[in-house]
Amino acid sequence: MIRFLPLVLKNVFRKKTRSVLTIASILLPLFVICILGTLLAALDADPSGGKGMFRLTVRHRISITNFLPEAYLPKIRQLPGVKEVTVMNWFGGKYVDNSAKNFFARFAIDPEPFLRVFDEATVVEGSTAEWMNDRSGLMVGQVLMGKYGWRLGQQITLKGDIFPGIYTFTIRAVFKGADESGVYFDRRVLEEAVPRFKGLVGLFWIKCDSVQTVERLPKEIDAMFENSPYPTKTETEKEFQNSWVSMLGNVRLLITSITTIIVLVILLIAANTMAMSARERVTEIAVLRTLGFQRGTILGLVLGESVLLSLFGGFLGVALFVLSFPGFKQGMLSSPMGGFAAGMRLFPGILALGFGITLLVGLLSGLVPAIRSAQRPIADGLRQVG
Repeated sequence: MIRFLPLVLKNVFRKKTRSVLTIASILLPLFVICILGTLLAALDADPSGGKGMFRLTVRHRISITNFLPEAYLPKIRQLPGVKEVTVMNWFGGKYVDNSAKNFFARFAIDPEPFLRVFDEATVVEGSTAEWMNDRSGLMVGQVLMGKYGWRLGQQITLKGDIFPGIYTFTIRAVFKGADESGVYFDRRVLEEAVPRFKGLVGLFWIKCDSVQTVERLPKEIDAMFENSPYPTKTETEKEFQNSWVSMLGNVRLLITSITTIIVLVILLIAANTMAMSARERVTEIAVLRTLGFQRGTILGLVLGESVLLSLFGGFLGVALFVLSFPGFKQGMLSSPMGGFAAGMRLFPGILALGFGITLLVGLLSGLVPAIRSAQRPIADGLRQVG
């Protein structure tokens, strides 16, 4: 069949306008499929490079908005397999205004244990010492620095809502490697400004010494506080992250459904194109049959055109996605979905799936026209020209 490749290529672009439009109709939907597939794969990705698999988070069982007593900290720390524990309070508030473009994660934490729990974070500007020694110091993610054009030493003002008041912080350190779309500051600032919150914790983050400890501790911790006024829910880092995504609904089902619909649309478009092409060439195919072309050869020629047309669109769609991915990820990192986008990368499996889909579309869309063309009697094909 390789010797017939020039003939297949010539037939693919016989109707140039129609071929280009068909390729575009495959290219753009496939580009969207790659985006959706990447978002879906990012749900299971670990942006910490494997270090997140050793972390657990402990929160109030009823709601993440409920606080836990700080007195839980030493009890958790003494459990076998616990390397470090840190606390984290969601600050909320606003920067400039409440618009989505100015939303980013803002956490009050204990600086020293925080860096030991999230040990993939690396300070690239300023220093951890300057940040820790300045009670109003701010550690800012690298993505956020680029988004707002902030500089080291600049003062940032946040207006609190959960913790009422106006808070002015100075950027003392810039980090990369963790969630680079957030800011972190000493929680003592809030406790001094709003004393009633002293001793209350939103989240405990635990660094474990092994995967076995990660599997064992959740039941132990929750059982420890089962009958207390503040029951807990202990989760892995990935489970905790996915619980936030689940607030948007069944994201996996939604993305999968949209992808399936797009594939069906591509299939219908490609099938219509191949059916039109086959109908226009009934007589031509009959002539080829009279020249000695076998049914299998005709089947291969028509099916080859369909597959080749789909692969052109597939290759261009995947190439477009790869070229635009850095800008797409940067835009996601600068959005309120920045924490989720940290796990995004070019997944080879998604790119392979894209090519697989185009190959399947090419085969399915060209199969019926190819079979009909191969099986049509020569006399019927020649008669149609008259």
